[in-house]
Amino acid sequence: MHMFQAVILAAGRGTRLPEVLGDAPKALLPVGPYPLIWYPLNLLQQHNFSEVIVVVLEQEKLEIQLALEHTPLKLKVEYATIPSDSDFGTADSLRYIHDRIKSDFLVMSCDLVSNVKLYPLINKFREHDAALAMLLFKSGFESDVIMPGPKSKHKPERDLIGIHPATQRLAFVFAASDCEDTLNIQKHLVKNKGQLDVYSRLSDSHIYVLKKWVIDYLHSKESISTFKGEFLPHLIKKQHARRPAKTTQDTTSEVGVATKHEDHILHYVPHSTLDHKITQTSLFNQSLSHAPYHGDLVRCYAIQAPKETIGVRINNTLSFLAINRKLASIWLQLCGESHPLIAPGAMVKSTQTKEIIVADNAKLSEKTSLNFSVFGSNCVINPKNIVSNSIIMSNAIIEEGCNIDNCIIGHRAQVKSGSVLKNCLIGPNFVVEEDTKTQAVHLSNADQFMEIDIQ
Repeated sequence: MHMFQAVILAAGRGTRLPEVLGDAPKALLPVGPYPLIWYPLNLLQQHNFSEVIVVVLEQEKLEIQLALEHTPLKLKVEYATIPSDSDFGTADSLRYIHDRIKSDFLVMSCDLVSNVKLYPLINKFREHDAALAMLLFKSGFESDVIMPGPKSKHKPERDLIGIHPATQRLAFVFAASDCEDTLNIQKHLVKNKGQLDVYSRLSDSHIYVLKKWVIDYLHSKESISTFKGEFLPHLIKKQHARRPAKTTQDTTSEVGVATKHEDHILHYVPHSTLDHKITQTSLFNQSLSHAPYHGDLVRCYAIQAPKETIGVRINNTLSFLAINRKLASIWLQLCGESHPLIAPGAMVKSTQTKEIIVADNAKLSEKTSLNFSVFGSNCVINPKNIVSNSIIMSNAIIEEGCNIDNCIIGHRAQVKSGSVLKNCLIGPNFVVEEDTKTQAVHLSNADQFMEIDIQ
């Protein structure tokens, strides 16, 4: 791991989590006893990374930094801040930290919760001297979870991923929504390359291992804003790149590296004449000695995580609910015995609890019945309450005499005494008035504003 740098992208604004996020950083969404960003950081620590670059919005850096100081992490976190008023995509964020990347590197999103072993991915990358290797999970983690609030039909986002099974080379990755009823596959993707498998029920983990030269190339492509949607398909297509025709004599270094055509991707690949001769005579690497792509200098691979692997991205409200609902049952697989489900700084006075998860500084009073629920940091559960199958987010307050079943109570929300809520979604900072009796509703401060369409 010391040969690789690690980068976590945590500057996303969580636009697909409006029901639970409010004005809080996405990276600090509560997942069990820890903030969301702790999970990818802990995964890196388990793989012996000692340092990591975390890309955050400038205005959120201090809040994220303080939150992580209260978690059991030992690796050194170096923050890279991007302007809060910027409209950066993930490729923009990587381009912004270009000068900090000195070696091959691993990138992952801050919204990943997984116990996957990264070694097979890194071994594939190193064995084939790849430009990129990406990791895929089976999809459907949240398929058996029903959202509280009004009935709605969740349509999962799917990718279409083409892989040559003999070599695990990537042929294409694009969103299924971009494809109409017919999938057209270009002839060159199958001609003389054997079988091509196309998957629609694998999900991109957003874990990528990349060559140093790839970020150098990305740095030159200022029109590309997103990594997954734009740069990844672009890089995969460049596996078929040919060197431009020579119109004038190229200048070369002593080892034969071309210094002309600097806007071409193959200019960025450190491939000398000596490298080329070694490639031609090497029996070590099948992808090199039996190259299915012309030149074969840009190589992209994908490997699938084992089926038993836990792997989910918390990028919408349903996945946020699913991971918190299932966390107690998968905790030992995910984090082992060294991390308790009830934080040492939590105050739990209730004697009637079953499978609860409690974050730091939460206060759960006596004379309460608390079952199969998650309680965020600094939340307060007063006496004479029943809470079942629910998520009580950070700094929320539940006054006395409430019954809450299958609900999400948002960040800094307040449920006043005597309220009975079932299958409800209570937004951040919302106040549920005293003796409210309701079910299957979404209550949010956003409802107080009128949307005006100006023609």
